[in-house]
Amino acid sequence: MTVRATPTRATANAPASTAATAPRTAAPARAASTALTAPPAGLGKGDSGAKVKQLQQGLVKLGYLTQAQMNTGTGSFGPQTEAAVKKFQADHKISATGYYGTQTAAALTKALKTTTPPPTEPGKFTKPAVISAPSPNSDSRNGADIDTIVLHHTGTNNGSGDLSWMRNKDSKVSAHYMLDRDGKIYQLVGDTRRAWHAGKGELHGVPTDVNARSIGIEIVNDGSGKTAFTEAQYKSLTKLVGYLKQEYDVPAKNIVGHKDVAVPKGRKDDPAANFDWARLRKGIGG
Repeated sequence: MTVRATPTRATANAPASTAATAPRTAAPARAASTALTAPPAGLGKGDSGAKVKQLQQGLVKLGYLTQAQMNTGTGSFGPQTEAAVKKFQADHKISATGYYGTQTAAALTKALKTTTPPPTEPGKFTKPAVISAPSPNSDSRNGADIDTIVLHHTGTNNGSGDLSWMRNKDSKVSAHYMLDRDGKIYQLVGDTRRAWHAGKGELHGVPTDVNARSIGIEIVNDGSGKTAFTEAQYKSLTKLVGYLKQEYDVPAKNIVGHKDVAVPKGRKDDPAANFDWARLRKGIGG
């Protein structure tokens, strides 16, 4: 959902009526030699060459630039690369100039070093660290079991504003968890409570109170389909969804987007079209 909803849309989310052989030692050496690193500082709009390509590859790996965007201008520091650098800078509390300078190079170096692939084995998850940020916008599940996880985008790139809105009793919207751009996870509503995130809905074509049976997760993203979900968000989301799937025995088919459950069809479109469902499903093991 878009958490910056109008009062009418927000009210819709309020309480509803009950209704093989291992590789030899040469393989690690190859992996080490192909490890992606950040290029030296000193790149800006209009530059081109191998160092720009190296920067683009790093931004693709971290989710700030898509492979398709890179392919349209590989090795050329154009508007899309500049925009991706600005997003990276903003997420890392660096002045968003779009110029790849010393601070940005240091942050990119650190980000690429700490990037690890998501876990691939199912059933190996513990609850990730969360920051408590209670919202008054919840009520009882009335005995319903948790069997669904619903993913949303917030509709903005302003995590602090989104968090404040969902904690405002007048908004009449909430979610159990919110993932900020830097990967921090905020818990607004306890799992045992019914958060107000899905509104009128159905599951696999059957009308149901989606809020009563689901965990709602808001991901800070403007939902345009052009703003990449960050590497940090994918890592945190994989841990969180993997844990919730395991904890509540949620079937893989019941890990869905708001667009999959909202009625009438087309009422919602989140998470955005550029959300990598395949990566999430691989990370949680199905």
